[in-house]
Amino acid sequence: MKAMKKGLGVVLLALITTVGFSQRKISGIVYMDGKPQAGILVEANRTSNSYYTSFDGKYELEINDKTKYLRFTYLDESKKLSIEGDTSSVINFSWDGEPIPEASEAGVVLKTFEQLSKERDMKFLSNFSLYYEFLKQGDSKSALPHWRIIYNSYPKSTYQVYNDGIKMYESYMNNVPDSHTKSLYLDTIMSIFDKRMKYLDNAGEVLQRKAVKYLESILQPSFGLNDTELTKYVKKGYGFAEKAITESGDSIEPAVIVLYMQSAKKLYSAGEISKSELIDNYERSMSTLDKQTSNPDTKDNADKAIQLVEKIIEDSGVLDCKALTDLYGTKFKENPNDIELAKKIIYMLVKEKCTDGELYAKVSEKLYSLDPSPESAFNMANLFVKKSNWDKAFEYYEKAYTTEPDPVKKADYYYYAGMLGLQRGRLQFARDMAREVLKLKSDYCQAYMLLGEVYAQSSKDFSTDEFERSTVFWVAVDYFTKASHIDACATDGANKANFYSNYFPDKEDVFFKSLSEGDRHTVGGWINETTTVRVKK
Repeated sequence: MKAMKKGLGVVLLALITTVGFSQRKISGIVYMDGKPQAGILVEANRTSNSYYTSFDGKYELEINDKTKYLRFTYLDESKKLSIEGDTSSVINFSWDGEPIPEASEAGVVLKTFEQLSKERDMKFLSNFSLYYEFLKQGDSKSALPHWRIIYNSYPKSTYQVYNDGIKMYESYMNNVPDSHTKSLYLDTIMSIFDKRMKYLDNAGEVLQRKAVKYLESILQPSFGLNDTELTKYVKKGYGFAEKAITESGDSIEPAVIVLYMQSAKKLYSAGEISKSELIDNYERSMSTLDKQTSNPDTKDNADKAIQLVEKIIEDSGVLDCKALTDLYGTKFKENPNDIELAKKIIYMLVKEKCTDGELYAKVSEKLYSLDPSPESAFNMANLFVKKSNWDKAFEYYEKAYTTEPDPVKKADYYYYAGMLGLQRGRLQFARDMAREVLKLKSDYCQAYMLLGEVYAQSSKDFSTDEFERSTVFWVAVDYFTKASHIDACATDGANKANFYSNYFPDKEDVFFKSLSEGDRHTVGGWINETTTVRVKK
């Protein structure tokens, strides 16, 4: 069928001059369920002219004085409208015979199911019963005419008429092979959502469901859209999702956010939105999801959505350091005293490992002056590390770990201070920091790795006695082995343990010290750790 070969929203206007006939241009709007309907093919008799109605239901044709009627085709159904004797240039048409909104609202009964039942409205009761029974039997074809009467004439009667309509048309959509017909069914589903929002409550929730249904449908490979069509359709679905997010705020369903970001990524790839727009969408989405993670009722879904959104943005390739610097540099310059903006900039720069630039330094210093929190002190410490100002770095690490109430963050701050101590040769300080970490989090494997390195490095200055120096490696390997038993450090811990085992004393040296393999032995001095005697293999 011709109607099935033309894409939704693609205008095919053939202007063929018929010699000997006078021509005139007509236009109009095609309505369905009292609303402008997209995707209806309008053809003029005795001409080759045709037009698909646009998103606002409009069409435009040229006809001649031999044209007797217009044909309107939707899915597999066609209807004719006689225009003989009609000389007007605007000809509107109602597909289902419902009053055209500009003309009348007659025939629509705005009563609830309870009211209609109490009044014994037989038109409603009989058609509702018939369509419901047919649906129970799986006969949607027989149910549809009765459903339409309820849908068109009793829009406030029940939620069920909308839910059933969506299910029926979704079934039709999933069982046709071509994308054009699928898109027409999808348009009908969208109009059902719109009417549901107009006449019944919970419009915000329905708007979310509408966005999800549209984007889930068109993003399926089975929908059959080519790249150009997909971009157009995604842009429309993106608009649905953006409206739902704006109206629902922090109560938005995480599924909507994921589909919103997925569509935003596709639009960015197609050049429809800019890099900064995509990053703004990401920030907005993550801010909402972060808030939802603090609510036990929404935490699980929000956590899953965060993982998906992060994967989407990473795959997009937009979060490079230059893009972040360009974007946030301008925002920071315009709002230098905005604490929340400064925190957001620091978060993004740290997350994407963009802490070497001037922007990170400026924002960190400003944030600490505005909000001298443990987190901003930690950022300042990292900044001074990059500037090789070790004294200041140690000072700010201390401010961070002494004032942080969250044990997880506190453990991180101790660890970074310890790593700087190791780097700067302050081995006892590094050992103390690692121990503080393990008091807070016994499975912090990096702290065990830090202790192993501290003791391995301390061996050369521990004693003038070569045997005593070699015993320090027993303690070092103990900690590397502990680290190897924790998944996050399993490989590194095992490799380090194997490497430093090569520095164990020889069997003869152990014998001459009156020791045996497996004995318990205390390595004294500032280390003061009890370990197990072992020999080099």
